[in-house]
This record gives sequence, structure tokens and C-alpha cells, in this order.
Amino acid sequence: MSNRITVSNQKGGVGKTTISLHLAVALAKKDKDVLVVDLDPSAYLSAHLGLDDYYYDENKNSLAYNLVEGPQENLEDIVLQTDEGVDVVPSNYDMRGVEDRLNAERNREMRLRMILDRIDGDYDYTMVDSPPSVGVLYDNAILACERVIIPIKDEDMSIVSIHRALDEIDEIEKAFGTNIEILAIIPNLVRPDGVATDTLERLRSTDGLKEYLTEFEIRQRVAIRRAMKNRTTLYKHKPNSDQVKNFMKLADLVVSKCEGENDEEEKEE
Repeated sequence: MSNRITVSNQKGGVGKTTISLHLAVALAKKDKDVLVVDLDPSAYLSAHLGLDDYYYDENKNSLAYNLVEGPQENLEDIVLQTDEGVDVVPSNYDMRGVEDRLNAERNREMRLRMILDRIDGDYDYTMVDSPPSVGVLYDNAILACERVIIPIKDEDMSIVSIHRALDEIDEIEKAFGTNIEILAIIPNLVRPDGVATDTLERLRSTDGLKEYLTEFEIRQRVAIRRAMKNRTTLYKHKPNSDQVKNFMKLADLVVSKCEGENDEEEKEE
């Protein structure tokens, strides 16, 4: 089974899509087969890959359709290849009505898991870019993956927002009787100033957070914004950027935690 990870934070503006895409490509550069699912109705990840205008077939076979109606026979048709070395299940405008439509459906929180069970068996990793708000799609991402990376910004509200995110995950665990693993809390869009330094110091000394917080951060760089604007990644736009190594460090951490755990499970068997 694929190692499924969702990049989630119920607070917007934390660079969730940037982390999702760059981590996925970093894993691909480590010779991993990677599938990326754009579960955000805003479809920013799809747009950054130039897939926002992708025209679905007349049979309405899209991610949105499969979430609402259940996995279809030709489900593999929603998976697209990209020149970034990862495969993608894109989002489009149809996703904007999915939350409302799912609210009346049975097993509505498990629809993404049902889809992934059918399509991600040949992938080493599946990355899910989740919506920046609590709701049925957010629950789908958490429950389908059961592993979470939480990006945060270097601002005073980060401590409050991250506690809210962890509380929400606790509620999902209790409601569905499952265990969700926090792989990492990754500071993102970090500015080179004293305020950022002070905030990170407080985060790294806060009980309940410091054990998840990475020792490195993704620093704010114009090159990252330009890469995303030009519908590509930092690896292609500016491969010598100092932040490339930090995305690769995040990939190393993910591989260590996911594949290290898999090795332990195999030994126990």
C-alpha cells in the first residue's frame, strides 16, 4: 500500500500547496513513484502544474464526480502524468460543490479512501493537498492518509492555529476510532527578521509542538513565488536555490519515518 500523507492546516495562507508539490517532487527525485491528489476546491496545485483548464470527458469522470458518486469503472482516467516526475489527480471548478453534495451521502468521510484504494497501489507515496478549512473534504484527507504534515507561518497566531489543528485531529481520531500520525510541523514562508526568529523559538519550546517541529524551515524566497507563478517548481526554475536542500531534507524525514516504520512492521510479521 502507498504511504499516504496529507499536507493540512485549517488556516489558509501557510503555503500548503507549495509544500505539497515540492515535497512530492522531492520524493520523486529520490526515485519514488508519487501520486499527488489536489483535494482543494481552489485547485491551486492543479493550476501551478498547468492542469486547471484540463477538460474532463463527457462522462464527467473527475475527482469531484468520483467523490460524490463513488469510484467509477474508469477511475484511472482521472490520473494525469506531468513533466515534474509525479502523477496528479487534478481538481477543477466541479470540486466547489462537493462539500454540500457529500453532506447528504453515506460514508461521506471515506470517499477519498475508497478512491485511493483503487488507484494508488503502484505508488510509493500519495500526497494529498487538503482544503484550508475544516469540513468533509478535510476529514476525507485526514482519514484517507492517517499521516499529516502541517505547515505553519512564523507569526504570533501560529501557536493558536496549530493547537486548533491538533485539536481537530484529536476529534477525528475519537470520532472514527483511528490513530493519526503527525509526521512533521514545518515552518514555511519564514522571513529573515527578528519577529520570525522569536516566533520559531517559542514554537520550539512549546510542549506538544516541539516534538513535531522540524529543525529546519522553508524560508521565504522570491524564486519560489516565481516558480509557482510560472507553473513549475523550484527544482526547474532555480535548482541552485538554497531552499532546494530544505525540501529534500523534508523528503528525507518523510522517507525515514514512513519506510522506517514499514521495516519495523515487516520485522514484527
